[in-house]
Formats: sequence, structure tokens, C-alpha cells
Amino acid sequence: MITSTMIEQYNLKNLSKDVYKNSEIYYFKNGDIITSSEENQTQKRLLLLLQGRAKVIFLSNDGESTLLEFLNRNDWVGELELVGVTTSYKQVASLGSSVCLAIPQAIVTKYLINDVAFLQQFNHYLANKIIKRTDLMLTAKAYSFKERLATFMLNDAYNSEYSEPHQLVMEYLGISYRHLLYTYNQLVDEGFIDKIGRNKYRLNMQRIESLIITPTTSDHAELQ
Repeated sequence: MITSTMIEQYNLKNLSKDVYKNSEIYYFKNGDIITSSEENQTQKRLLLLLQGRAKVIFLSNDGESTLLEFLNRNDWVGELELVGVTTSYKQVASLGSSVCLAIPQAIVTKYLINDVAFLQQFNHYLANKIIKRTDLMLTAKAYSFKERLATFMLNDAYNSEYSEPHQLVMEYLGISYRHLLYTYNQLVDEGFIDKIGRNKYRLNMQRIESLIITPTTSDHAELQ
């Protein structure tokens, strides 16, 4: 049950009472699966990330994982299904602690799908998301790989620690194995990170933040 304290804490007061009184708030720890395409087939719902971060991972039939994107506060999960688009098999995993509002599909259909103000904001969100993905591709030409890798590590880190399989990073950033290892070693030598295990690094946050790429697009508007 969503209490008045939660409504104030997570800025839900602009949502219709019929929406939030029939929705739930879920809390996740680092690495928890927030949702998956398989789960969404049996328990259809629209999720809003109220607090924390998450990552979206594509899972192929042979078990290979591909990182698709990072999610932040006020990002929607399941928005493509809302507009009738069926997507490939994906998982959404929490990065650190996170909090989500889960709106059942029946409530979305009854109260949100015909809400003109909500749909206008939702379309704005989708447009911003496309622009952000375009900007991500452009950064490959505008910034050095060291800056791109440092930004990726900051986005992916939890408690200043980072660990991802090389293949996943290579595919997401479009880089060779040799260049990836060279850049990891460069960041270690320059004091931006420390290697603490196999594929595991501790970030020197004060130093590595100087390399982060600042998004060129404005943050999307809150959709409550």
C-alpha cells in the first residue's frame, strides 16, 4: 500500500489517486532483477524508477549478455510495451539500491492511456530518449576512448567498485579487446582506478570524475 509519506517522498502527488492507490512501490538491492521480458508476459505493468539506477541487458538464446542502456531516476521501464511494441528478451537489473513504482497494465489502460497530459509528457520522454541515444553514438567521434570508458565505469559502478565482463564492455562501447585492456591499464597507471581483482576495479572518484562526459541534452521532464 502506498502511504501519504511515500506520495510526498517520491513526488507522486500529481499522479491520479486512482493510479497510485492501485499501484505498489518495490525496493531493490544491488544486482536484483527489477523485471524481465519473461516476467512481464505474466505480470504486465509499467514501472517508474523513483530512486537509484539500473541497467537494461539483452539476453541471447545462447546465454550471451549485451548491455543496452543505463536507467536513472524518472526513467520508465516497459514503456515500449505500453505503446504496443514487443521487444526481445531483456532483463533490468538494479545498480545499487533502487525504488520503483509499479503500475498494473489494467490501471495504465483505464486511467493513463487516455490521459492527454500524461501522453504529452510521455511522448516528450520518448523523444528525449531517442536524442540521448543519438548523442551516445556521437560521443564515439567527439571524445577519446579513455573518457568514454571512464564515463561508462562511473555509470556502472556501485560503492566506487566496478566489474563487467570484457565482452559486454567491448560490444557496448564498440572497441577491441586489445584497446580495452590498454585503456584499463592506462587508467590504473594514471591513478584513476585501482585493480582489485579479475575484471574488478576500485574507482578513485575525485580523479575519475574529471574525465566524465557531460550529456549535451537536457534531462527529461518528470512524468508524475
